[in-house]
Amino acid sequence: MRWLCCVMVLVLLAAGCAKPKPVVVPTPPPKPRPVKKEPAPPPPLLLPRIGLEDEDRLREEARSRVEGAEQLVRQLDQKRLAGEQQETYLTIQSFLFKAREAFSTEDFFRAFNLADKAQVLAQELLRMVR
Repeated sequence: MRWLCCVMVLVLLAAGCAKPKPVVVPTPPPKPRPVKKEPAPPPPLLLPRIGLEDEDRLREEARSRVEGAEQLVRQLDQKRLAGEQQETYLTIQSFLFKAREAFSTEDFFRAFNLADKAQVLAQELLRMVR
């Protein structure tokens, strides 16, 4: 019996202590990478289609508006304008610059609209300072 006890002790010593099972922690799935989107091309510029006769008329009207607005601006004394009036004056100058630019690229519809805005603002500004 002693012999059996010795064998069991040897078996237990050889087997060692019970070892804990390793804990497996699942790794979270990788975060999706943001997809780089190609910038969309700008939409095509839609311009009204007009005939040659209408284009000539629009060109002349645009030229007349630009000249009319410039004439009104020449009547203003920029040095006598107060804060908000000064801002309006600069807005008028910006509209006129863009109108001339549009005129040079033969975008007469845009030139007319910009010159019209400049003319309306200049008329209002003249009324305010008089």
